[in-house]
Amino acid sequence: MPATKMTKKQAVFPWTLQLPIYATGFFNGTVQTMATTIVALLLVAVINPELTLLIGLIIASRQFLTVTMSIHGGALMDLYGTKKVIILFGFLGVASALSFPLSGDIFNVNLDVAMESPPWVFIAMLIVLQMLSGFAEATGWIGSQTLVGKLMKGQPIYAGRMTFSARIGGFVGPISVGAAWDEFGSWGGFGFLAGWILCGIIAAAFIPAAKQRPNDTNAPDNLINENNEFNRGNYKSTFQLLLIPAVAMVIMVTMMRQTGSGVQTSFYVIWLREEIQLSGSLIGLLIGCANATSALAALSVGGLTKVIKDHWLLIITIAISIIFIAVTPILGDLFPLLLIAICCRGIGQGLNLPLMMLILSRNVGSSFQGRVTAMRVSFNRFGGMCVPPIMGGLAQLFGLANSFYIVGIFGVVALICLSIWVSRSEKINE
Repeated sequence: MPATKMTKKQAVFPWTLQLPIYATGFFNGTVQTMATTIVALLLVAVINPELTLLIGLIIASRQFLTVTMSIHGGALMDLYGTKKVIILFGFLGVASALSFPLSGDIFNVNLDVAMESPPWVFIAMLIVLQMLSGFAEATGWIGSQTLVGKLMKGQPIYAGRMTFSARIGGFVGPISVGAAWDEFGSWGGFGFLAGWILCGIIAAAFIPAAKQRPNDTNAPDNLINENNEFNRGNYKSTFQLLLIPAVAMVIMVTMMRQTGSGVQTSFYVIWLREEIQLSGSLIGLLIGCANATSALAALSVGGLTKVIKDHWLLIITIAISIIFIAVTPILGDLFPLLLIAICCRGIGQGLNLPLMMLILSRNVGSSFQGRVTAMRVSFNRFGGMCVPPIMGGLAQLFGLANSFYIVGIFGVVALICLSIWVSRSEKINE
C-alpha cells in the first residue's frame, strides 16, 4: 500500500512557509484551553458550585456548533483556502471573547463576585457565546492542522514541530490568562484571550498563497464522481472517508481521548478551584506546565514512530493521557503530585496529536485534508460535548471525586476494546 508509506527522502519546505504555520498553531492551538479555563472560573463565580449538571451543560454547549458545523468549515478550507477561513473565524473569536464580560454588564451580573442565582437570560447568553466562541476557536485550530497536511504533507517532523509550537503556546497562554483573570477580573481575562486570538489572525496573514490540487484523489473510489471531483460540503461524502480503516481508527480513538480532555476542560478546573482552593494563576501554571511537557514530547514523535507502529503508539499515549487526569482526586492538595500527574498527561497529549495528523495525512490526499481534519475534530468535540454533562450528573449522584474515576475507567476500557479490533485489522497492521 505505497500511498500510506513515507518515502525515505522527505520533502523540505522553506521557513517562510513553516514559521507562519507554526505561529498559527502557537496561538490557535491553545485557545480552547484558555477559554475553558476562564469560563470555568466565571461559572464558579456566578453559579452555585453544587449545580454540577447545569455547569456541565453550559461547558458542553461550547462544542455544539463545532460538532454540527465543522465539516462545512473544513469544506470551506478545501474550497476557498485555509488561510482565508482562519482569518474570518479569528475575527468571530475576538468578538465572542469580548462579548462574555460585555454580557455581564448588559444583564447587571458582576462576573467577579459569587451569586446564588444569576438571571436565566444571562445563562442563555452564556450558552450562545459558548457555541460561537467554541466554533470559531475549533475552526481556527482545524485550519492550523490542515495546513500541515495540505502544505507540508503531514510529515512527522513538521507535524511534531507544529504540535511543539502549539504546546509552547499552551504553556504561555493558560498561565497568562489565569494571571490576567486574577489581576484584572473578567475583562482582563477575556480581553487577554481576544488579543491572543488577534495575534493568530496576524500570523495567518503571513502564510504564503498555495495552489489547490483538486485531482489528489487518495480516497475510496466511491467518494469521487464521474468528473473526478469531491462533492464538497456533503456530509454523506465526508463520512465515507470512514471506509478507510486507518481513518475510522483515528476517529474512534479521538472520541475516547475526550474522556480525558473533557475532564480537563471542565471539572478539573472546578476541582482545583473549589476543592483545594487554587488560584487562577496556579491553575494556569499546572495546565501551562502540562503543555510545555507536551511540546517537548511532540518533538520525539518522529523517532518513536520508527520503533513503535503509529497506531499502537497512538493508543498507548491516549491511555496515558486519560489515566493521569482521572487520578487527580487521589492526589489531594499536594501541588507537586498534581504537577507530575498533569505533566505525564501532557506527554501523552504531545504525542497523540501529531500521530493523528500523521495517520490521517498518510491515508487521505491533500485535497481532502480540510474535511478529514474537520471530521476528526467534530467527533472529538462530540466527545467533549458529552463528557461534562455526564460527569456533572455522575458528580451529583456519586460525588465529584468518584466522577473522575468512573469517566477514566470507561475511557480505558473503551481503548482496550478498540485495541482488540485494531489487532485484528489486516489493513491497519499491514
